[in-house]
Amino acid sequence: MGVTCLVRWKNATGMRDFTFIAEHVTKTLHGKNTGPWSLSFKVFRDNNQNRRQQQIALKDSKLLYQVSLAQQPGHVYCMVDGSVVVEAEKEMELILSRLKNLWQLRQSVTIEGTSYEIGDFTLRVANILLGSTYKGLLLEIDYHPCSTPNNANELFKEFVESIVPPTAQLSCEYEYNYESVGLSNQEFTTAHTSYQYMMLFKNDGLF
Repeated sequence: MGVTCLVRWKNATGMRDFTFIAEHVTKTLHGKNTGPWSLSFKVFRDNNQNRRQQQIALKDSKLLYQVSLAQQPGHVYCMVDGSVVVEAEKEMELILSRLKNLWQLRQSVTIEGTSYEIGDFTLRVANILLGSTYKGLLLEIDYHPCSTPNNANELFKEFVESIVPPTAQLSCEYEYNYESVGLSNQEFTTAHTSYQYMMLFKNDGLF
């Protein structure tokens, strides 16, 4: 499947910059529009009823992150704070929805955009909307010839520079400690991509 890099263009201006990317990719880079794509991201807070003070509960409670990607429609990827990334069947979403006494849904976001093929790269582009609040432009980039995590960072940097203007303010991590969450440092999988989404949303305060 290659390796993946996520970028959030923080000061993008909605459809104007979405259109800029689309035209630049198809006309200048000769990329091909391969259709729509989507992902969903949910955050749950543990609902420990035994805590005596709500303030302490909020401080000490854990979060559960759940990612569902269109390229893996039958699976979801979950991680509890301080734990490992787990791949589960799609039914996990239904199970979590029924465990309201244990996990309370804090945020649910669906992101929809367009996918492009550009040589050895796949670029997925979408606007990030949290309710009615615009949070920038999301770029998900796959580089197909490489399958080793953290091994294509310079190529990703060059590719990103080729598709966004110099004035773009970017949020991006090119290197992750995957082993700390139970993922391989030898072979990239969809779980690695899901972990990148969890970290992007967490570090950028998107929930």
